[in-house]
Amino acid sequence: MSKTERARQAILGALVADAAAMGLHWIYDVDRVAELGGAEPEFHPPVDYHQKRSPGGYTHYGDHLLVALESIAESGGLDVEDYRGRYKQRFSADYDGYVDHATKDLLETGRGADDNQAGALTKLVAYTVRYLEDPEFEARIEESIRATHENEQAVRYGVAAACAIREAIRGSDARASVEAACRTSGAVNKQLEEVLAAEDDVIAYALQRGQTCPVPNSVPVAFHAALHGDSFEESVRASILSGGDTSGRLMVTGAIRGATDGVPDAWLAKLGDRAQAEALADRVVAAAGLS
Repeated sequence: MSKTERARQAILGALVADAAAMGLHWIYDVDRVAELGGAEPEFHPPVDYHQKRSPGGYTHYGDHLLVALESIAESGGLDVEDYRGRYKQRFSADYDGYVDHATKDLLETGRGADDNQAGALTKLVAYTVRYLEDPEFEARIEESIRATHENEQAVRYGVAAACAIREAIRGSDARASVEAACRTSGAVNKQLEEVLAAEDDVIAYALQRGQTCPVPNSVPVAFHAALHGDSFEESVRASILSGGDTSGRLMVTGAIRGATDGVPDAWLAKLGDRAQAEALADRVVAAAGLS
């Protein structure tokens, strides 16, 4: 794949992975996930959360990413006021999905929340693509995170995750992408480097590290899932079967494996809004001016 196509597939990978996990999202009992989902747990009808969504729809995380993509498509880059304005409009009182803590804070105050949970990861692939070769890449990513999450852990782990996505789009495989993120992640590198040495399978590692939403759990587990499986499908399935905040983690895992492997057309075809997703991905890639 060309760099342009890898960037496009990274965006679609995050959206498709979120939709694939939506039905079994936030089920922490891995035995229950396995019983419900079987060997192919993707695109399951919603069980405990997201009851108003149909298979092929997104969780609130996917909707967060759509807001970022739409803002870039219309404004050409990171426009914090435009982004926050669209965010508030999307998640206002008539929103039909889950509204997380950080979003509630932004709706009330108009500022980023002091929140270290996985909602901070949702826009990463959008701004990573847009600023892929920008000399101020990490500063751009930090600014995008702080637009919704004014929290130091969210920034540090989010920048590390964006660095991994960037390397995957540049042409590295999943392991080299995670290694690059570990080299540049500063204060969190020890926590991330353990992923490279972990011999557990995806489920065992998620149970050991933590299936929950805070980024000190979600980013290492997302990286670990990206390192396992011979395809996009295998990596995403393993992540779904590991339970907990699967969709949050898959905003990173799906982006990395989308860039390295491409998203299978059979899975893309299950998106409820495939045409919109592909059109937005194309517009953001065009705004990045990649060659």
